[in-house]
Amino acid sequence: MIMSKQPYASLRKTAFALSTFILALAFSAFIVGDNDIVAQRFKDAALNLDNTRHTLVDEFDYWPECGIRVTGSHLASLISLTELQQMLPCPLYVSGPHHDGQWDLDNEDDFGHYNPEAIEFLGNIAQKVVADKKFVELSKPLVDRYLYRQMHIMMVIHDALYDGSLSQEEREKVFRGSVESRGMDYDLYSVGFFLPLLNLNDDSFVFANIDYRFLHFWARRWADGTIDQFYHALSTVFKAYHPEYVFDPEIYWLPGEGEEEWLGEEEYDEDSEFYVVIDGSELRLRLEPSTNADTFKWPDGTNRHPKVGERFYYLGEEGDFYQISFHGNALWVSKKYTHLE
Repeated sequence: MIMSKQPYASLRKTAFALSTFILALAFSAFIVGDNDIVAQRFKDAALNLDNTRHTLVDEFDYWPECGIRVTGSHLASLISLTELQQMLPCPLYVSGPHHDGQWDLDNEDDFGHYNPEAIEFLGNIAQKVVADKKFVELSKPLVDRYLYRQMHIMMVIHDALYDGSLSQEEREKVFRGSVESRGMDYDLYSVGFFLPLLNLNDDSFVFANIDYRFLHFWARRWADGTIDQFYHALSTVFKAYHPEYVFDPEIYWLPGEGEEEWLGEEEYDEDSEFYVVIDGSELRLRLEPSTNADTFKWPDGTNRHPKVGERFYYLGEEGDFYQISFHGNALWVSKKYTHLE
């Protein structure tokens, strides 16, 4: 099995993240029950996605090319748990370790059980907001830049679980195993379920190996009974910005048990002594080892760039280029603006 082996933060701390990922799309208002005010806060926040900050100061920040935890960290700078609760007509949680306006991210024994009524309320607010087509058009560049990848992965993983490929018994086995293990060291392959590849553009496939954490989120929502309400909120927002989305196993590949090759991936040894370090700013990521090759892009067509000082696994080299694993993608960077260590 070929998959990215880059390290990621502890999964047991990520249960909170979609409370900002989906819920932060309906940002706080201080007058409970006024849906217009709540909806306007939603709009204000979406238009400030380029002004977030990393609230988990002890964690590495790789926003926006990140997983659910760092996404939640940044969105939490736009809304606090206290503010979110103030806007709701009911408690956000029915049980769990989060109290007094603070998320308990280190709890190894419990997680926040959301209130279905609260999530339904926020889903209805999201529906009200994205009904404003002018707002969707105005905010789309920011939403695509900062949240497209995360929403896309969430949609695909949910739809892969519910497209009929798995029986209810198989799906519940996946959920139960994830919940019981707290998302830690749980071998999804033991139940014959493979996370999908995500086709983010015409030339690049991304294996969602870090995104079993997103699966873990869905497992917990299965456990607390809010999976339908969260999916309604998520799909309402995502399809407003990307109405062309349709889950298709031919695109979002779900290989059978025993598959040995993954499209768009290169195998490498996680114990390799070599990393490629980025020296130049605005460095282009190439799909082939050539200055004439296409570049790796965001959904809006702009180039994606690694940050100066970032380190990526070394996959090989050809001519004047190193091949790196860029968040699961086998891409090429110029040797002129990088170095090995």
